[in-house]
Amino acid sequence: MKRICLFLLMTMFVLSAAACSGNEVIVDIGGDSTKAPTQTETAADPATNAPTDAPTAAPTTDPKLTPEPTKVPDRLPEGQVLWLNTCPTDLYGISEEDAEAWFADAVFVGDSIVLGWRNYNNKKLETIPDFFGQVRFLCEGGLGVGNALWPVSEESVHPVYQGQKRLLWDSIEMMGPKKVFLCFGVNDIAVYGVEGTAQNYETVINKILEKTPDVSIYVISSMYLMDDSHQIKLTNANLRTLNGMLRDMCERRGFKFIDIASHLVGPDGNLKAEYCNEPNATTPVHQTYAAYDIWAKILRSLAAHDIVWGY
Repeated sequence: MKRICLFLLMTMFVLSAAACSGNEVIVDIGGDSTKAPTQTETAADPATNAPTDAPTAAPTTDPKLTPEPTKVPDRLPEGQVLWLNTCPTDLYGISEEDAEAWFADAVFVGDSIVLGWRNYNNKKLETIPDFFGQVRFLCEGGLGVGNALWPVSEESVHPVYQGQKRLLWDSIEMMGPKKVFLCFGVNDIAVYGVEGTAQNYETVINKILEKTPDVSIYVISSMYLMDDSHQIKLTNANLRTLNGMLRDMCERRGFKFIDIASHLVGPDGNLKAEYCNEPNATTPVHQTYAAYDIWAKILRSLAAHDIVWGY
C-alpha cells in the first residue's frame, strides 16, 4: 500500500512539473511520428489566417499573349504535358475590321495546314472583300522546314511566287512584308525527328532574317492529329514536345509563339473530330472551316493586342 501511494505521489509530481514548464504532454495513439503534417493538417482554413489589410493585386494592363498553360498530365502518358486554350480571343476594344486590317502587311508561310487557312480566307473574301486585310500566303502541300532548305529544283516543293519556285527567304524578301507567320512540323518529324525539326525551324527563321532583318516573326504551333495510332514518329506526343521546343525558342529569341493547336484538341491531346476534315485518313490532321474560325478569333486578338500594346 505504501508503494502504491508513493507511486501516485510521484506521478502527480511529474504532471505538475510538466504543466508548470509549459511542455505539451504527448499521448502516443499510434501512427508514424516521423511523418510531416500535410497542408490540411497544419492549416485547415488558410483564409482565416490571412492578414485583413493585405493589399489587392492591381489588374494587369498588358495581358500576356500566352497565359500560363493549363496542364492535364493525368490524362496523358507519363512525362507528357498538354496545354489547353493558352491564347486569348479578346479584342481589347478594337473592332474586328481594324484587327483584320492589321494583316495587310503579313504573309503566312507553311504547309497544307496553312493552305487550308488560305482556302478559308479565299472563301470569306467572296462575301467580305476586306477579310483579314487580304493577307498574302506562301504555302505548299508537303512543305516543311527540312525540305525548305533544299535547293530549288523541278522536284522540290518550294512555293511558286511570281510564276517561279523560289527559296522561302527570297520570296519573302520580294514580297516585302513586315510580319511573317510560320506554321510547320507535320511534314518534318517523321524525317528529321523532333530535335532536327526544331533546329531546321530556327535555321529557316535565321535565313529569313538575313534577307529581311526588320520583319516580326510569329510561330504558329504545329497541329495535332485526330488519331496517331498509325504513326511511328509523327505522333501527338512528339508534336507536343516540338511545340514545347518552339515555345522555348520564341521566348529565347523574342518571337511570338501562337498556340492555336491547343484550342483544337480535347483532354486526350488529340484533334477534336469536329475540327478534322479527313477523320478516316492515315494522317488525320487537315482541318475544317470550324477550326479556321478559331484561328481567325485568335489571330484577331493577336492583332488587337499589338494595336493597343505593341509587339
